[in-house]
Amino acid sequence: MLEGNEIEGAVILRFPDMAAARDWYNSPVYQEALQHRLKGANYRAFIIEGVEDAI
Repeated sequence: MLEGNEIEGAVILRFPDMAAARDWYNSPVYQEALQHRLKGANYRAFIIEGVEDAI
């Protein structure tokens, strides 16, 4: 780590495109789970457009 506070963990999800990522985030199923996550932990979420075949 180069800067900032250390993180305790990270989760990376891969989607075929930005629309699919936003659809997942805005889905009723995830939004329901999100309410529990907000009560149980502090976290940050990002949607970042990557490079094709980066992984």
